[in-house]
Amino acid sequence: MNHPLRSNGLRSALLLLPLAACTYDEGIIVQDMVGTIVVPEAAATRTFAYEDGTEQTVTDTRVIGPIYLGLYASVDANVLAYPHPEMGPIIDPDVPGDTYPYGGTAVGDVRFACVEFLTCKTVSGRFMDYDAIVEWFRDVVKDPVTDSSGVEVPSGDWLKQECYDLLFVTQDSEVRITAYEDRNDDGVIDEKDLDFVQRSDGAFEAPFTIFQQDFVEGFSLWGWMDAPSPADQSFRTCDPTEGFNVAEYDADFYGGTLYDNLLNFPSNYIERGDYVASTGFTYQSADETPELLIDFLVE
Repeated sequence: MNHPLRSNGLRSALLLLPLAACTYDEGIIVQDMVGTIVVPEAAATRTFAYEDGTEQTVTDTRVIGPIYLGLYASVDANVLAYPHPEMGPIIDPDVPGDTYPYGGTAVGDVRFACVEFLTCKTVSGRFMDYDAIVEWFRDVVKDPVTDSSGVEVPSGDWLKQECYDLLFVTQDSEVRITAYEDRNDDGVIDEKDLDFVQRSDGAFEAPFTIFQQDFVEGFSLWGWMDAPSPADQSFRTCDPTEGFNVAEYDADFYGGTLYDNLLNFPSNYIERGDYVASTGFTYQSADETPELLIDFLVE
């Protein structure tokens, strides 16, 4: 007579055999995809003209707007006045065709900066600290940051404390506007830990990661930079009527957030002064690590 446990164990093993025999490789590749974004020095350079007739030309990471990266069927140099992803059919003459991206990411996020003046004007990975935000608008843009009462923000420490109070946080890593981690492991947190670092040839480069991407052989990486508006330094890709809501005392505003169709309809947001990639990078393998140049100035 068979032992009950042994019999059950044998039966279980036999039941598993067909399942094991039916397993096969479906050819689906889902993994993180990495590479490098490069913007020319010109894309990080801006000339500011002031009311007193003077000018100042600066090259700085704070001129570099958010970079949006998408994976598309192809990139067409002739579809618009600048290189642009292949589009689907145009159903409404007032709406461009959908680009149907496979996925994407951004290098730099338009972040809530805790006062209404800065709504849609600050990007993560561009400012060393809170003083760098205040000094940029006061000394370079010549449009000082103000609070909800119209009073000039006195220092970076004041702005930092305002963020901590509004967001109920205690660390810069929770606000994610300034440099807060030693990315290059050199023992200090400085400008080299921002998203973009200037190379010896003058261009600026930043690493990117597209997380858990479903790989399709032959799709093309393409991207573009939303340059800050010359009028008020805001970003067109940011919706000022949405995002974190502040409603207390004399402050009543939204912190701004990115529109949700930036990769599907990039031409709705690209305008003069922005930069796009002149060519896409076509993937043959998910393990490739491309260097994408955002080098075409839209005029």
